[in-house]
Amino acid sequence: MFFRLKPEEKIIISLRRHWFVLTLVLFRVIILFFLPFLAWFVISFQVDITDPIAKAVFWLISSLWWLFCWAGLAAAWINYYLDYWIVTNQRIISTYQKGLFRREVSELSFSKVQDLTVDVKGIIKTFINYGRLEVRTAGTFEEGQNPNIFVFEDIPKPYEVQNTLSSIHQDFVKRINGQV
Repeated sequence: MFFRLKPEEKIIISLRRHWFVLTLVLFRVIILFFLPFLAWFVISFQVDITDPIAKAVFWLISSLWWLFCWAGLAAAWINYYLDYWIVTNQRIISTYQKGLFRREVSELSFSKVQDLTVDVKGIIKTFINYGRLEVRTAGTFEEGQNPNIFVFEDIPKPYEVQNTLSSIHQDFVKRINGQV
């Protein structure tokens, strides 16, 4: 973890992107993996495939192609695995892996939460129940500038997470105002 919990802070929810997001990437990579075989089939009608030089060039290019497919799959896994959100009883911590060597860790106190918006677009996202949750913050902004937005991208059960965050926010506000 790239953060430390404050005294009396408890983790309520730990979230990652929905598993279906990684499955879609895997499906695309599998399709790309079989492209050299399709190319071999098409080329076999135009080039003598018994020629050892043609075979060697084909396998060299195919091997490089598969190397890039594996590298793309590894990068997708790293981005999937290292993007996560932690919700505690005091704040929200967001960790985004941006490429292989860049990470962005942000936190947002519940005292600044102003609005929670869920966005679930499409039939697949609706049936599988994953989507986007935006947490808008309070503060002063210049005209034409959007308020700060914390985004939970492609999380499972976004409506349940929204309800949980709303409940935590209400409890936090009551505790800060001394009502509890």
